[in-house]
Amino acid sequence: MHLEALLKEVDIIKSEGKVNGITGVTDDSRKVTPGYLFVALRGGKADGHKFIGEAVKNGAVALLVEEEVTTNIPYFVVPNTRKTFSRIVSNYYGNPSEHMKIIGITGTNGKTTTSYLLSSIYSDSICFSTIKYFTQDKEIKATNTTPSPLILQKELYNALNKGIKIAILEVSSHGIVQNRISYIDFDYGVFTNISRDHLDYHKTFKEYMDAKSRFFESLGKEKMALINIDDSNAPYFIKNTKSRVVTYGFKKGNIQGTIIENTIGGLILSIEGMGRKLELRSSLIGSHNAYNILAAAAVAIGDNVSGSRIIEGIEKAPPPPGRMEKIDIPEPISVIVDYAHSPEALNSVISSLKDFGHQRVITVFGAGGDRDRGKRAIMGMVASKLSDIVILTSDNPRSEDPQAIIEDILNGVDGGNLYRIPDRKEAIFKALDIAKEGDIVLIAGKGHEEYQEIGGNRIPFSDRECVKEYFRK
Repeated sequence: MHLEALLKEVDIIKSEGKVNGITGVTDDSRKVTPGYLFVALRGGKADGHKFIGEAVKNGAVALLVEEEVTTNIPYFVVPNTRKTFSRIVSNYYGNPSEHMKIIGITGTNGKTTTSYLLSSIYSDSICFSTIKYFTQDKEIKATNTTPSPLILQKELYNALNKGIKIAILEVSSHGIVQNRISYIDFDYGVFTNISRDHLDYHKTFKEYMDAKSRFFESLGKEKMALINIDDSNAPYFIKNTKSRVVTYGFKKGNIQGTIIENTIGGLILSIEGMGRKLELRSSLIGSHNAYNILAAAAVAIGDNVSGSRIIEGIEKAPPPPGRMEKIDIPEPISVIVDYAHSPEALNSVISSLKDFGHQRVITVFGAGGDRDRGKRAIMGMVASKLSDIVILTSDNPRSEDPQAIIEDILNGVDGGNLYRIPDRKEAIFKALDIAKEGDIVLIAGKGHEEYQEIGGNRIPFSDRECVKEYFRK
């Protein structure tokens, strides 16, 4: 590719040397092959400028950097290599998002379920979720909620070449701040909700809010922002977007929902607004999932999708793995695995389960190591207040002592029937041992994950498989 086309609309501070053509672009020096442009990104743990020598050795013919470097190949200095990286990979793949309908979903909770619901309504689409990136005939295991711009642009390009013209993206706060979604031409932006999360990265809730807000600030006037108006912070996001705003909610909104039925067997909703009235049935459970269904339906209504297509899409959409997932077991108890790992998510899930009128709710959960310590006691307070029995265990302790994490959680626990079992498998087995007919066992925190991060290693572990193992024995 000609360098002029690759660097279109790029702000270059200084350029040294000339290069005729580029055969590829990467930010990973190990993946450089002859003819590549290597982009040196600065991250929290590593600085790509330190790997320039390896990139040159592997065949790089040009460098994109944030500072002048000593090298025998051409280089280009830009103010921000992360943002520029998103621009040039979009250029490299022909700016595919400009030729597609792009739906972005952001918020603290509900992104994955909403993305799955939308991918069911828009069956001929590509979906980038926390769990996997997928089309009807292809799946790639996800490494980040929002992938790198190189993966995003490449997969959008491949999808467009297959005739797929709709993309659904979960948009994380990390992905926004790190410019992974820069130069993606979004048509719809969805706000699900916001509560305390990722404060180990953003430091304050205001910074976290501002990160999410940047997504809506980037939407053009001709685009649409769909905002959960029932969330107390909704006005902040409405204020910070110049796009057309459509609100949705169960209390008020341009598109308003009513829960007709909410049982362990699923949900029935009535949705009305923008000249439409629909009745939707879903196998998803819990009142918080009603918001996810409403969010997905609101996008489709805003996009003038037919009622029959919305109804069918919602009805056939399976629950995403580890998102309020009911495990099939040979006992008269219910076992739910959910990804809830923040105070608000834990509150929503346990409250939803209590709506079903079961005998007791037994909650197994922990908290991630090397992450926001401030939320641990709050999660302890929420779980002890709402659950009949709480079993504290490890989540992904990473470099921390699981016992120390449990002690942090205990600072918020207010009485109740409590067990402390650091070994997650033992904790799950204990919950299943004490469960009686009519009880619900909630295993929270890890959801779809198939590993535990302990001491720098990822050890195979699945909450779902652990439950199945118990009943095999």
